[in-house]
Amino acid sequence: MVEETHIQLTLKEIRELAKKVFLANTCSSEMAEVLSDVIMLCERDGPASHGLFSMYSYVGSLRNGISNGKATPVAEYPKPGVIRVDGDNGYNQLVINKFTPELVNAASETGIATLAIRNSHHIGPLRQDLEPIAKAGLVAFSCVVSKALMTSYKGNKKLFGTDPIAFACPRKGKEPVVWDMSTSSMSFMEIEVASTKKEQIQPDSAVDKYGNPTLDSVAAMDGGMLLPFAKHKGSAIAFMVELMAAGLTGGRFAFENSISDDPDFAGANRGQTIIAMDPDIIHGPGFVDRVSEFLDAYLESTPERIPGDGRLKRRQKAISDGVIVDRELLKTVQGFL
Repeated sequence: MVEETHIQLTLKEIRELAKKVFLANTCSSEMAEVLSDVIMLCERDGPASHGLFSMYSYVGSLRNGISNGKATPVAEYPKPGVIRVDGDNGYNQLVINKFTPELVNAASETGIATLAIRNSHHIGPLRQDLEPIAKAGLVAFSCVVSKALMTSYKGNKKLFGTDPIAFACPRKGKEPVVWDMSTSSMSFMEIEVASTKKEQIQPDSAVDKYGNPTLDSVAAMDGGMLLPFAKHKGSAIAFMVELMAAGLTGGRFAFENSISDDPDFAGANRGQTIIAMDPDIIHGPGFVDRVSEFLDAYLESTPERIPGDGRLKRRQKAISDGVIVDRELLKTVQGFL
């Protein structure tokens, strides 16, 4: 039985609520459809921090004009295999929803193709962007820049975003392998959720506003800075993401977001790069068999699951049983109507 502080909702109920909120807050029908799917999929597969909890950021950005809920993305095709999109200050997920079929077709023709997005925002996990590409039989990689939240290794100011990366790969007889991860030791949303509960965070995840290492999630949010995972190694990957996702697309680097301290500026006009590769062209026949060989060897070497597969167990439970939502959070979201 669900506790009084929580309520159980079906995925359909979550999607319908999210859609109503987006429509009530300047979004076009097309944008509302796409973003309500994002919220529902996050509640279904995780992380919940990017589901209903993140709607305050969407709504704040829409209401204060930081993001365009009625965006009409425009694509350019400078060369075969390159789709370059101006997102019209909307959300990347709309761009991805519109142009993924073209990306898949282009990769199937040339072997490798790129979707480069600028002048748009992204609030949500990257794995949702890539799973449809892997279901089409392609291997995919993506990275995206956020607002400045993280210092470089041994740095003294915010330079990087959380700058996540994602990977997806088809496999035989099961859902694709799909994972994403931030280059910060903990994601911003994870720390933000922890701060609402005044919970401690993992060691080496953040410093406070004085530059001192902290386990206090509230202190980390109050003028503090996130830290890269694995010290200089995570810093190097964030460095790469800034150049691939912002530099390559013409988007803004994290440090260039002049209003990045605005609490509703989570989208941060992110640049995003998605690369799709056709293994039938690059490898030739038998790629998924090779994937199976590697996955078998991986599972024999460790009790750990295949990266990203935790979402599949959560997915089945959410489809059959729905998800448990904090009542106060639900009231907050309903208050956006």
